[in-house]
Amino acid sequence: MMEPIIWYLKANATMAILLGAYLIALRKETWFAARRAWLLAMAFLSLTLPLLSFPTGSAPALPFTLPAFTMSPELASTSVGFPWLKALVLLHALVSVMLIARLVMRFINALHRIQAGSHEAASFFNRIHLPSAINERDRAAVLAHEHAHARQGHSFDVLAFELLSALCWSNPLWRRAVHELRLVHEHLADAAAAPSSADYPELLIARAMRVSTSALHHGFNQSNLKTRLLMLQNKRSPKRAMPKLLWFAPALLLATALTSAEVLPPAGRPADAVAFAGGGRPAEFPGGMDALMRFLSATIVYPERAVKEGVEGTLHVSFTINASGKVSHATVKRGIREDLDKEGLRVVNAMPDWKPAVANGKSVDSEMTLPITFKLPVK
Repeated sequence: MMEPIIWYLKANATMAILLGAYLIALRKETWFAARRAWLLAMAFLSLTLPLLSFPTGSAPALPFTLPAFTMSPELASTSVGFPWLKALVLLHALVSVMLIARLVMRFINALHRIQAGSHEAASFFNRIHLPSAINERDRAAVLAHEHAHARQGHSFDVLAFELLSALCWSNPLWRRAVHELRLVHEHLADAAAAPSSADYPELLIARAMRVSTSALHHGFNQSNLKTRLLMLQNKRSPKRAMPKLLWFAPALLLATALTSAEVLPPAGRPADAVAFAGGGRPAEFPGGMDALMRFLSATIVYPERAVKEGVEGTLHVSFTINASGKVSHATVKRGIREDLDKEGLRVVNAMPDWKPAVANGKSVDSEMTLPITFKLPVK
């Protein structure tokens, strides 16, 4: 479970860095195509960058030592407490499902509104609606505005960002990203429509009323009217924004450093350290460490003879998890005595398949060491 959570945190960290750089560098610029490209790249990189790993050093592969397990004749199943992490993940997933269901309803309503028509000009994917009340003088500009939305595929952008906002609802910056994307869409449509009317700013003011902020479709009367009017009057050349695109490089490098770089352990690290070299992750018992402890508790039997003779000690069993997850080559690394050693080997060989270790994007063999402490109760 931890891997998806770590990916989620890294994805949102990447998004926050790239959105912050956008707001600083480009939000007031007139190069609208570059602004849209930045926001779309931000979404793509937020999803993919955390999946990559770039080792920052190298070291010999190290063994992985599991936490010690203590076995006693009177060992019983113990409660691991309320699984708060799983409960939070489930809660997050349930909220996301509800938001996605709401998004589906909005999608259906947007289609219905475009088909049924209304008093507002609007577009949704390749569908365009113009109300009959629009006079001929304004029709060309309004139609050019809606055609720009449809031709440039703005509805695909909005739907994708709304979906990401639903999946990542715990990060409110995604809602800000949706807002910024829709604003850029309006700037692009305004730029395409303005040549169709000498009085386009007056047309915006005359028609900028009564649009639902929850609608998915692009209506001519969108919000952000003041920003749109100011941008129409902004005569600054889009080329002046080109140097500011260089902000993308350090923002991307920072996001990569925080989410994808993995520092490999030095060669001198102790052999019993919980570590794995290779820029990946160690092998994992199905269900995680808690599941491994429950398996050992249910499977290990304290040999009767050792109980009678009062024999205690810690047994170290080493074994290999191969690239397919199979357990093999179980051997006693440090034993106690024959009956206890055999019990440790039996239990290890009875383990189900593991999730294999991953290094540099590939499944690899890994050597594991399991300490098993046989301890008798104090009389």
